[in-house]
Amino acid sequence: MLSILTKFRVFAAALMTLALIGVTLQPAQAITTIKLTDIYSAAKITEVYLEVPTASETSLNTWSTLKKYVTAKVKFVQGELESDQITIGLRLKGSTSLQPLKQKPSMRIQFNWGDALKGQRFLGLKNMTLHSLTQDNSLVHELGAYKLYNSMGVVAPSTGWAEVFVNGKSKGVYLNVETPDDIFLSKRFKDPTQHLYEGQAFADLKPGNDSGGESDGKFTVDEGWATTPNKADLTALIEAANVEAPKAWWDGLAKRIDRTSMVKMFAVDNFLGHWDGYSGPIINNYFLRSNSKSVFTFLPWGADQTFGENRQTAELLDTYTFAMDKPDVGYPWIKLSHKTETIERGILFRKCLAYKPCQTLYLQQLKATSAKATAIKLPNLMANAGKVVDFLSNDNNRAEQKRNSAFIAAQHKAVAALLKQYKIK
Repeated sequence: MLSILTKFRVFAAALMTLALIGVTLQPAQAITTIKLTDIYSAAKITEVYLEVPTASETSLNTWSTLKKYVTAKVKFVQGELESDQITIGLRLKGSTSLQPLKQKPSMRIQFNWGDALKGQRFLGLKNMTLHSLTQDNSLVHELGAYKLYNSMGVVAPSTGWAEVFVNGKSKGVYLNVETPDDIFLSKRFKDPTQHLYEGQAFADLKPGNDSGGESDGKFTVDEGWATTPNKADLTALIEAANVEAPKAWWDGLAKRIDRTSMVKMFAVDNFLGHWDGYSGPIINNYFLRSNSKSVFTFLPWGADQTFGENRQTAELLDTYTFAMDKPDVGYPWIKLSHKTETIERGILFRKCLAYKPCQTLYLQQLKATSAKATAIKLPNLMANAGKVVDFLSNDNNRAEQKRNSAFIAAQHKAVAALLKQYKIK
């Protein structure tokens, strides 16, 4: 048997021989870790493997507790790229779309949940939001909507595809939607954030809706309460929003909100047919972010029920549209819920329509939105994204994706007609 010294001499001689003939030994390549740009890509699918223990699974299948965080583990895989498995907090989310874990619920992952995980990040993230797409039969509404918002300079999430597995069983295709939190805000805004408020449906910026604390009232606080435990900035915005005289309202609003960004959001909302947003009749699915000077910016959210999909009827491919220049409009279920044809839209949008300078700016931004949708080739972008998840799709998904293109074409014509009516060049 060769001694250790002899073995070393043989190995060294072999290395010298390889060097003399020009052969270089390379170290073994480690598996590349998945990157943030990989998981927020419309061209790739990230496999999300959730390991949910029995106690957590029971909690997430119980209606009274399914919105409460429980312990779980997750691993991300994308082709040959993968992450380590890590412990997380997991809860379910949604309102009308809320479902227990045994079905196909939307989910929120918290990487720094509880004292045990305090400070933990995944690719720099604290949170991850996985939307189940149960209210989007085309699968691509949010993806296309947020692309258009961002292209218009309205701060909105990035998105990526995910196939979610729970204890080894696939739940199907999900949309990984970037979560509006302090990490997100620090990347999108140069100035410090004071508060991030989440508005509740039908609440609007009405006097008295600034009541409550961090987690109650018509506006809950998602970020900033620990540093500034009051809603004084929101109170000031509500006061400015309700000034009666049109010019005084518009001038005063400049001190409380980014007016240009606000009107851009209104324009994109209407082009998309986003009746479930702030400027729609539901006055829902939006965030309000204030900076250290108490100046606000709108952030859109929940853009799944867009592009005219009418889920109120059983008929496939029917389209729901509403007027882009009216202060009162309907939405698919309005006759059932309100016993009427139309209801008031968000107060800032209604006041904008009623004041000529704001109305003109809105129409100009509608024109710009229509042009931007063409410039980014929105129908093609959405169609190509749909192809990525085609193996997880059904015939209804594919048919709805085709209807999206027809809706966008119709909106281009509707915007052109409005511009002509109001003499906007």
